[in-house]
Amino acid sequence: MKQTLLILSIFLTLNLFGQKPTEKVGEIEVELIGHNFKRNSDYELTKKKTNRKNRPFVKMFFNSNGTLLKSISFGKHHNTDLRVLNQINIYNYDSNGLKSKIDIWETDYDKNLSNKYFKKFDFDSTKTKITSEKIYEIYSDTIYTQADYWYNKKGEYQGIIFDSTYYYKREYNEKQQLISLQQIHDGKLRWEWNYTYSDRQRIGIFQTHYNDAEDYSKKEIRTYNEDDFLVEIEELQIIKDGLQEKTKIYYDKNGIIKRIEAYDSYNREDGYELVSYREVKVKSKVIVDSSIAEKINKQIRIE
Repeated sequence: MKQTLLILSIFLTLNLFGQKPTEKVGEIEVELIGHNFKRNSDYELTKKKTNRKNRPFVKMFFNSNGTLLKSISFGKHHNTDLRVLNQINIYNYDSNGLKSKIDIWETDYDKNLSNKYFKKFDFDSTKTKITSEKIYEIYSDTIYTQADYWYNKKGEYQGIIFDSTYYYKREYNEKQQLISLQQIHDGKLRWEWNYTYSDRQRIGIFQTHYNDAEDYSKKEIRTYNEDDFLVEIEELQIIKDGLQEKTKIYYDKNGIIKRIEAYDSYNREDGYELVSYREVKVKSKVIVDSSIAEKINKQIRIE
Protein backbone atom coordinates (compact mmCIF):
# COMPACT_ATOMS: atom_id res chain seq x y z
CA MET A 1 0.00 0.00 0.00
CA LYS A 2 2.75 2.45 0.94
CA GLN A 3 4.71 1.67 -2.22
CA THR A 4 1.58 2.11 -4.33
CA LEU A 5 0.84 5.47 -2.68
CA LEU A 6 4.41 6.65 -3.24
CA ILE A 7 4.45 5.65 -6.91
CA LEU A 8 1.02 7.19 -7.51
CA SER A 9 1.99 10.46 -5.81
CA ILE A 10 5.20 10.79 -7.80
CA PHE A 11 3.36 9.96 -11.02
CA LEU A 12 0.69 12.59 -10.42
CA THR A 13 3.18 15.21 -9.28
CA LEU A 14 5.31 14.86 -12.39
CA ASN A 15 2.70 16.64 -13.19
CA LEU A 16 -0.11 15.31 -15.30
CA PHE A 17 1.74 16.84 -18.27
CA GLY A 18 4.98 14.88 -18.10
CA GLN A 19 6.79 17.84 -16.55
CA LYS A 20 9.63 17.70 -14.07
CA PRO A 21 9.18 19.49 -10.71
CA THR A 22 11.74 22.17 -11.63
CA GLU A 23 10.23 23.03 -15.02
CA LYS A 24 8.30 26.23 -15.67
CA VAL A 25 4.51 26.08 -15.87
CA GLY A 26 1.70 28.54 -16.51
CA GLU A 27 1.63 31.93 -18.21
CA ILE A 28 3.00 34.19 -15.45
CA GLU A 29 6.40 33.88 -13.76
CA VAL A 30 7.28 35.94 -10.67
CA GLU A 31 10.74 36.18 -9.10
CA LEU A 32 11.50 37.60 -5.65
CA ILE A 33 15.05 38.96 -5.38
CA GLY A 34 16.44 40.15 -2.05
CA HIS A 35 19.36 42.37 -1.08
CA ASN A 36 20.80 43.30 2.34
CA PHE A 37 23.19 46.16 2.90
CA LYS A 38 26.40 45.05 4.62
CA ARG A 39 27.72 46.55 7.85
CA ASN A 40 31.32 47.36 8.69
CA SER A 41 33.25 46.39 11.83
CA ASP A 42 31.57 49.25 13.73
CA TYR A 43 28.15 47.89 12.71
CA GLU A 44 27.58 50.87 10.45
CA LEU A 45 25.68 50.36 7.22
CA THR A 46 27.68 50.55 4.00
CA LYS A 47 26.66 50.83 0.36
CA LYS A 48 27.84 47.28 -0.27
CA LYS A 49 25.03 44.79 -0.66
CA THR A 50 24.50 41.06 -0.82
CA ASN A 51 23.32 39.06 -3.85
CA ARG A 52 25.17 41.07 -6.49
CA LYS A 53 24.16 38.42 -9.05
CA ASN A 54 20.47 39.22 -8.47
CA ARG A 55 19.55 35.60 -7.88
CA PRO A 56 15.93 35.00 -6.75
CA PHE A 57 15.15 33.38 -3.44
CA VAL A 58 11.67 32.44 -4.67
CA LYS A 59 10.15 31.75 -8.07
CA MET A 60 6.39 31.44 -8.50
CA PHE A 61 4.35 30.33 -11.50
CA PHE A 62 0.70 31.27 -12.09
CA ASN A 63 -1.86 30.41 -14.74
CA SER A 64 -3.59 33.04 -16.88
CA ASN A 65 -6.17 33.68 -14.13
CA GLY A 66 -3.55 34.34 -11.45
CA THR A 67 -3.89 30.98 -9.73
CA LEU A 68 -0.64 29.81 -8.14
CA LEU A 69 0.58 26.57 -9.73
CA LYS A 70 4.10 26.16 -8.37
CA SER A 71 6.61 27.85 -6.08
CA ILE A 72 10.35 27.17 -5.88
CA SER A 73 12.59 28.44 -3.08
CA PHE A 74 16.39 28.66 -3.03
CA GLY A 75 18.95 28.72 -0.25
CA LYS A 76 18.74 26.57 2.86
CA HIS A 77 19.07 27.31 6.55
CA HIS A 78 22.50 25.66 6.69
CA ASN A 79 23.52 26.91 3.24
CA THR A 80 22.17 30.30 2.14
CA ASP A 81 23.69 30.05 -1.34
CA LEU A 82 20.83 31.01 -3.68
CA ARG A 83 22.13 28.59 -6.30
CA VAL A 84 21.02 25.76 -4.00
CA LEU A 85 17.49 24.46 -4.59
CA ASN A 86 15.55 24.23 -1.33
CA GLN A 87 11.89 23.33 -1.81
CA ILE A 88 9.24 23.02 -4.52
CA ASN A 89 5.52 23.26 -3.83
CA ILE A 90 3.11 22.11 -6.55
CA TYR A 91 -0.50 23.23 -6.01
CA ASN A 92 -3.60 21.22 -6.88
CA TYR A 93 -7.19 22.50 -6.96
CA ASP A 94 -10.62 20.87 -6.93
CA SER A 95 -13.37 21.37 -9.49
CA ASN A 96 -14.52 24.52 -7.67
CA GLY A 97 -11.06 26.07 -7.85
CA LEU A 98 -10.33 25.58 -4.15
CA LYS A 99 -6.83 24.58 -3.11
CA SER A 100 -7.04 20.90 -2.18
CA LYS A 101 -3.47 19.57 -2.07
CA ILE A 102 0.15 20.70 -2.17
CA ASP A 103 2.90 18.30 -3.24
CA ILE A 104 6.09 19.17 -1.38
CA TRP A 105 9.51 18.39 -2.84
CA GLU A 106 12.65 19.02 -0.79
CA THR A 107 16.40 18.67 -1.20
CA ASP A 108 18.62 16.94 1.36
CA TYR A 109 22.16 17.85 2.45
CA ASP A 110 23.49 16.22 -0.73
CA LYS A 111 21.11 18.30 -2.91
CA ASN A 112 18.99 15.27 -3.85
CA LEU A 113 15.41 16.25 -4.67
CA SER A 114 12.58 14.00 -3.50
CA ASN A 115 8.85 14.13 -2.84
CA LYS A 116 8.55 13.20 0.86
CA TYR A 117 5.40 15.05 1.91
CA PHE A 118 2.12 16.42 0.69
CA LYS A 119 -0.38 18.76 2.34
CA LYS A 120 -4.09 18.03 2.11
CA PHE A 121 -6.92 20.47 2.88
CA ASP A 122 -10.29 19.42 4.33
CA PHE A 123 -13.44 21.50 3.90
CA ASP A 124 -16.77 21.87 5.67
CA SER A 125 -20.05 20.56 4.26
CA THR A 126 -20.52 23.69 2.13
CA LYS A 127 -17.09 23.17 0.52
CA THR A 128 -16.27 26.84 1.11
CA LYS A 129 -14.32 26.87 4.39
CA ILE A 130 -11.09 25.03 5.19
CA THR A 131 -11.50 23.01 8.40
CA SER A 132 -8.03 21.48 8.59
CA GLU A 133 -4.74 21.03 6.80
CA LYS A 134 -2.71 17.87 7.21
CA ILE A 135 0.84 17.14 6.09
CA TYR A 136 1.32 13.47 5.19
CA GLU A 137 4.62 11.64 5.07
CA ILE A 138 4.45 9.68 1.83
CA TYR A 139 6.80 6.86 2.75
CA SER A 140 4.94 5.94 5.94
CA ASP A 141 1.46 6.97 4.80
CA THR A 142 0.92 8.80 8.12
CA ILE A 143 -0.02 12.32 9.18
CA TYR A 144 3.16 14.27 9.95
CA THR A 145 1.49 17.43 11.27
CA GLN A 146 -2.08 18.70 11.47
CA ALA A 147 -3.66 22.13 11.98
CA ASP A 148 -7.39 22.54 12.60
CA TYR A 149 -9.29 25.76 11.87
CA TRP A 150 -12.32 27.05 13.72
CA TYR A 151 -15.07 29.59 13.04
CA ASN A 152 -17.47 31.41 15.34
CA LYS A 153 -21.27 31.17 15.15
CA LYS A 154 -21.29 33.91 12.52
CA GLY A 155 -19.01 31.82 10.32
CA GLU A 156 -16.08 34.21 10.81
CA TYR A 157 -12.61 32.68 10.68
CA GLN A 158 -11.01 32.58 14.13
CA GLY A 159 -7.69 30.85 13.55
CA ILE A 160 -5.91 27.61 14.35
CA ILE A 161 -7.07 25.54 17.32
CA PHE A 162 -4.70 22.99 18.84
CA ASP A 163 -6.98 21.93 21.71
CA SER A 164 -9.55 23.45 24.08
CA THR A 165 -6.83 25.33 26.01
CA TYR A 166 -4.60 26.43 23.11
CA TYR A 167 -6.05 28.40 20.22
CA TYR A 168 -6.27 31.76 18.45
CA LYS A 169 -9.31 33.99 18.55
CA ARG A 170 -10.34 36.86 16.29
CA GLU A 171 -13.04 39.53 16.49
CA TYR A 172 -14.39 41.66 13.65
CA ASN A 173 -16.44 44.85 13.43
CA GLU A 174 -19.58 45.38 11.35
CA LYS A 175 -17.40 46.13 8.31
CA GLN A 176 -15.66 42.75 8.72
CA GLN A 177 -12.45 44.50 9.73
CA LEU A 178 -10.25 42.67 12.23
CA ILE A 179 -10.37 44.45 15.61
CA SER A 180 -8.83 41.83 17.91
CA LEU A 181 -6.45 38.86 17.65
CA GLN A 182 -5.65 36.84 20.77
CA GLN A 183 -3.57 33.80 21.62
CA ILE A 184 -5.01 31.58 24.35
CA HIS A 185 -2.58 29.06 25.87
CA ASP A 186 -3.22 26.86 28.92
CA GLY A 187 -6.62 28.51 29.01
CA LYS A 188 -5.06 31.96 29.60
CA LEU A 189 -4.65 35.03 27.44
CA ARG A 190 -0.96 35.16 26.48
CA TRP A 191 -0.87 38.03 24.00
CA GLU A 192 -3.23 40.15 21.95
CA TRP A 193 -3.47 42.66 19.13
CA ASN A 194 -6.19 45.34 19.25
CA TYR A 195 -6.90 47.35 16.10
CA THR A 196 -8.54 50.67 15.32
CA TYR A 197 -9.20 52.18 11.89
CA SER A 198 -9.10 55.69 10.51
CA ASP A 199 -8.97 57.12 7.01
CA ARG A 200 -6.39 54.98 5.14
CA GLN A 201 -4.77 53.63 8.31
CA ARG A 202 -5.01 50.65 10.63
CA ILE A 203 -3.38 51.08 14.04
CA GLY A 204 -2.61 48.00 16.12
CA ILE A 205 -1.44 47.75 19.73
CA PHE A 206 0.32 44.53 20.75
CA GLN A 207 0.49 43.50 24.40
CA THR A 208 1.81 40.38 26.09
CA HIS A 209 0.28 38.95 29.28
CA TYR A 210 2.88 36.51 30.59
CA ASN A 211 3.16 38.31 33.96
CA ASP A 212 6.88 37.49 34.12
CA ALA A 213 8.28 41.02 34.30
CA GLU A 214 9.13 40.73 30.59
CA ASP A 215 5.77 41.85 29.21
CA TYR A 216 6.00 44.48 26.51
CA SER A 217 3.92 46.47 24.06
CA LYS A 218 4.42 47.72 20.55
CA LYS A 219 2.45 49.73 18.03
CA GLU A 220 1.93 48.97 14.35
CA ILE A 221 0.65 51.52 11.83
CA ARG A 222 -0.47 50.29 8.40
CA THR A 223 -1.06 52.98 5.79
CA TYR A 224 -3.00 52.53 2.54
CA ASN A 225 -3.15 54.69 -0.59
CA GLU A 226 -6.26 55.96 -2.40
CA ASP A 227 -6.56 52.61 -4.22
CA ASP A 228 -6.56 50.79 -0.85
CA PHE A 229 -3.09 49.33 -1.52
CA LEU A 230 -0.88 48.82 1.52
CA VAL A 231 2.05 51.24 1.09
CA GLU A 232 3.71 51.40 4.51
CA ILE A 233 4.02 49.46 7.76
CA GLU A 234 5.64 51.10 10.77
CA GLU A 235 6.34 49.21 13.99
CA LEU A 236 7.17 51.24 17.09
CA GLN A 237 8.21 50.04 20.52
CA ILE A 238 6.02 51.65 23.16
CA ILE A 239 8.86 51.46 25.66
CA LYS A 240 11.37 54.32 25.67
CA ASP A 241 14.12 52.52 23.75
CA GLY A 242 13.96 49.76 21.21
CA LEU A 243 14.20 48.92 17.54
CA GLN A 244 11.78 50.76 15.27
CA GLU A 245 11.00 49.23 11.88
CA LYS A 246 9.40 50.55 8.73
CA THR A 247 8.44 48.79 5.51
CA LYS A 248 7.58 50.62 2.29
CA ILE A 249 5.75 48.89 -0.57
CA TYR A 250 5.75 50.07 -4.19
CA TYR A 251 3.56 48.87 -7.07
CA ASP A 252 3.90 48.74 -10.84
CA LYS A 253 1.39 50.11 -13.34
CA ASN A 254 -0.62 46.86 -13.20
CA GLY A 255 -0.93 46.95 -9.43
CA ILE A 256 1.62 44.20 -8.71
CA ILE A 257 4.10 44.79 -5.90
CA LYS A 258 7.42 45.71 -7.52
CA ARG A 259 9.66 46.66 -4.58
CA ILE A 260 9.64 46.27 -0.80
CA GLU A 261 12.06 48.34 1.30
CA ALA A 262 12.92 47.61 4.96
CA TYR A 263 14.16 50.36 7.29
CA ASP A 264 15.47 50.20 10.87
CA SER A 265 15.99 52.84 13.54
CA TYR A 266 17.77 52.20 16.83
CA ASN A 267 17.40 55.82 17.88
CA ARG A 268 14.25 57.75 17.11
CA GLU A 269 16.17 61.00 16.80
CA ASP A 270 18.49 59.59 14.13
CA GLY A 271 15.65 58.47 11.89
CA TYR A 272 15.45 55.38 9.70
CA GLU A 273 18.11 53.67 7.60
CA LEU A 274 17.46 51.46 4.58
CA VAL A 275 18.79 48.02 5.57
CA SER A 276 17.40 45.74 2.86
CA TYR A 277 15.05 45.59 -0.10
CA ARG A 278 13.31 43.06 -2.29
CA GLU A 279 12.46 43.41 -5.95
CA VAL A 280 9.67 41.60 -7.75
CA LYS A 281 10.25 40.64 -11.39
CA VAL A 282 7.25 39.61 -13.48
CA LYS A 283 7.20 37.90 -16.87
CA SER A 284 3.73 37.42 -18.31
CA LYS A 285 2.31 36.02 -21.54
CA VAL A 286 -1.11 37.53 -20.74
CA ILE A 287 -2.45 40.95 -19.81
CA VAL A 288 -2.41 41.35 -16.03
CA ASP A 289 -5.59 43.00 -14.73
CA SER A 290 -6.40 44.10 -11.18
CA SER A 291 -7.88 40.71 -10.26
CA ILE A 292 -4.73 38.84 -11.30
CA ALA A 293 -2.52 41.43 -9.60
CA GLU A 294 -4.42 40.98 -6.34
CA LYS A 295 -3.95 37.20 -6.45
CA ILE A 296 -0.21 37.55 -7.14
CA ASN A 297 0.22 40.12 -4.34
CA LYS A 298 -1.36 37.72 -1.83
CA GLN A 299 1.51 35.29 -2.49
CA ILE A 300 4.22 37.89 -1.89
CA ARG A 301 5.33 38.09 1.72
CA ILE A 302 5.68 41.75 2.63
CA GLU A 303 7.29 41.28 6.05
